[in-house]
Amino acid sequence: KHNAVRNYTLQNAESGLAADYLKRRHVVRVRVEGEQFLLQTRNDRHVVEWIEAFQASTNVALDLDSRVLPKFITLPRRRRRR
Repeated sequence: KHNAVRNYTLQNAESGLAADYLKRRHVVRVRVEGEQFLLQTRNDRHVVEWIEAFQASTNVALDLDSRVLPKFITLPRRRRRR
């Protein structure tokens, strides 16, 4: 069993590609609770998967009552002309 040194919440976290970090390739940047983490992945596919996972986790980290619901813009279906 491992004891965590510190736990972080993903509420209001930001994640994305660390394009300005040039020392290593395939690096994801995560900003959470005023701190920044750089995580190196194996390849481009893993970069996308990690960013998507962090963003999905951030979207569900807030309580349901305090979440901002997305605005869906729906358009009527086009009718085919006969």
